[in-house]
Amino acid sequence: MPILLSILAIMVVFLPQNSHARKVITSGADVVMPELLSTSVIIDDDDVRPVDPNMGTVDYKKRLPLTSMKERVDRLIQGVQKGIPPEFDHYGYEIRRYMAHVGNLEVFEDEEYLKDQIRNTRKAEIIYNYWKKAIEQEVTAIEEIIDTDDSVPFSVRTAFKQNKVTVRTFLVSLKSWISSNERILLHIFDNPDIFEVYYPEIIIASPQANVEFYNLSVIRQTKLKDIRAYHPFSMMVF
Repeated sequence: MPILLSILAIMVVFLPQNSHARKVITSGADVVMPELLSTSVIIDDDDVRPVDPNMGTVDYKKRLPLTSMKERVDRLIQGVQKGIPPEFDHYGYEIRRYMAHVGNLEVFEDEEYLKDQIRNTRKAEIIYNYWKKAIEQEVTAIEEIIDTDDSVPFSVRTAFKQNKVTVRTFLVSLKSWISSNERILLHIFDNPDIFEVYYPEIIIASPQANVEFYNLSVIRQTKLKDIRAYHPFSMMVF
């Protein structure tokens, strides 16, 4: 399924309440929250650098036609709460593919790589907008049928209500996750030559930028924890 991709034209700051690094348990591996020091931020609890997900391009296939309202309602959460093969996951897989390397430490060392990752977050946001539109159109279409067709079983109506809440909550988490990565990348871009990486410590030669990087890192890790609660996104590391 072709997806139009175009690159759009190019913070949240809060005072840290707890500077101790800690892990947040998710359904996958742990998400480590950063630790703020006077001149640096600790971004991990060991010195083993994370490995980016290996996500190559795929040839997308048309999804099979639906045969019932039950299948239509169930499809709402496929790729959201339920995993599907990449070739049928037209939106979710592409978003994960573009987001697979946004936190790679090369963003601190290579300006062109950093620019590429900023562009990737914006491509992911474009795909998100298409996905959101498709989901909302399908939710509206199902609602119209349910409101006028008394033959739709009660169990399907109940499942639809649950799935509608699930996908809308997911969309909020997805947008927040993408945006949190873009903000931290822009912070790095706007403050060149002040970051030194001694993993897991990032030394930052500006007290204000140090606190801001910490705040943005807390937000990103929080949004990562949220999105990894959805099985298809559980392998994401940034």
